[in-house]
Amino acid sequence: MIRCPKCGERFGLQEGQAEGEWAEIISLLPIFGNHGKIVFEYVELFGVVPLRGRGKKILRLLKEVAKLFGSEKFDFQKREYRISKVGIMEALQVVCNKQFSSKLENHNYLKKVMMGIAEHEQKERRDRADKDLRRLEDKKMRRLEDKDEQAEGEVITAGEYKKRKKIDSLVDQIGKQFGARRIE
Repeated sequence: MIRCPKCGERFGLQEGQAEGEWAEIISLLPIFGNHGKIVFEYVELFGVVPLRGRGKKILRLLKEVAKLFGSEKFDFQKREYRISKVGIMEALQVVCNKQFSSKLENHNYLKKVMMGIAEHEQKERRDRADKDLRRLEDKKMRRLEDKDEQAEGEVITAGEYKKRKKIDSLVDQIGKQFGARRIE
């Protein structure tokens, strides 16, 4: 038996360890923000109910989910996937809504759900990057075209040029400019 230094109450070693585990569990929950309930619901799918005496397993599972939540990436089938916190929460919601006939043994089902979400997010990121690149290229091309127009001055048609110069044939004009003689 151990005695509490503050209140003097006696308790067993196991109870003391469990209290420490629960203090750590409680300290992990703020990592998940408003999503702490869904994370705990997911942990309950591993058969940790009743909670008494299951603090170690709950703590281990919460640490694993917290690591996933913090890094926003996971490995599955020798491949690394990046996923947003929103995607993780979406996957947890899907897993928690599924009715399992037995308790979960590992995170593989969650990872399979997250894999689809991560691939979708990656495609969206790629599409957004392509769109941004096209927008940037278009902007640069417009700037180049504007510079060309400014360098050339006013752009006019061949017909307009003939009217302004009061000539009948552009061929006659070209021959005069380059010093060539017209053979008749």
